[in-house]
Amino acid sequence: MSAASADKQARLAKLYDDEIAPAYAARFTTLLLRHLRPTSGARVVEVGCATGQLTRELSRRFDDKSHINAFDDAEAFVGEARLKMEGADDLRAPITLRLAAPGALPADDASATLAVSNLAAAAAPNPGGAVEEMARVLAPGGTALLTAPLRGTWVEFLDLFRDVLRESGKGDRLAAVDRYIADLPDADRVSGWLQQAGLVDVGVEVERWEMLFKTSREFLFAPLIELGPLSQWKRLAGGGDDMQDAFFFTKEAIDTYFKGRPFAVTVVGAVAWGQTRR
Repeated sequence: MSAASADKQARLAKLYDDEIAPAYAARFTTLLLRHLRPTSGARVVEVGCATGQLTRELSRRFDDKSHINAFDDAEAFVGEARLKMEGADDLRAPITLRLAAPGALPADDASATLAVSNLAAAAAPNPGGAVEEMARVLAPGGTALLTAPLRGTWVEFLDLFRDVLRESGKGDRLAAVDRYIADLPDADRVSGWLQQAGLVDVGVEVERWEMLFKTSREFLFAPLIELGPLSQWKRLAGGGDDMQDAFFFTKEAIDTYFKGRPFAVTVVGAVAWGQTRR
């Protein structure tokens, strides 16, 4: 990892709990916890623990006979999670934090009774492979729980972005955005990840909510957007002046259409679950 990438991760890890989690990741956590069924002596694997908010909540909900192995592929987030653990005095189940990518967990086959992932498996380069890895570590009768943003998230921005590219005659860039949108998962695709991993009794629950931003600048410079889709959106717009122009005019369009009121952006969230065969 480059020094610039490491610095960015370190900065975002410090901002995560205050500026990313409350309106976004925490809402997905709530969806996931709605389907959590704690049992005594559980062996839990968490994929993508970020700063450990869900990890700590899992520790509170499971007993001291249980154990939680939490993984993240960003060293800055693992370090931040460790700091948060040190300051928590209400944890019950022991926690082990380790650095690992979603698609390559350092955990034995059939070693867990529960595998959870809040957003991380869905954001992996190969989400289906990450879910297969979750299924691999589950013992017979084990449960996988994961959350994912679905197609329709950020739709207000993407609609205006497409309009700008169309009006500027950037047909190739517009086609790239259309392919990007079509490739975003819907509920059926998320369900398919679990089914292809061999899980049964698969289900999906979908919930929608809005995030409000005072201006286009607040939206585009939000750590949530910087950590999430911004780099991909920039690539879709092309490089150099083309990218700069696309974002300038999209920013102007947002401030024009939403003048005098917040920029309301939709989030479509899903929680999915499945079990390994007994």
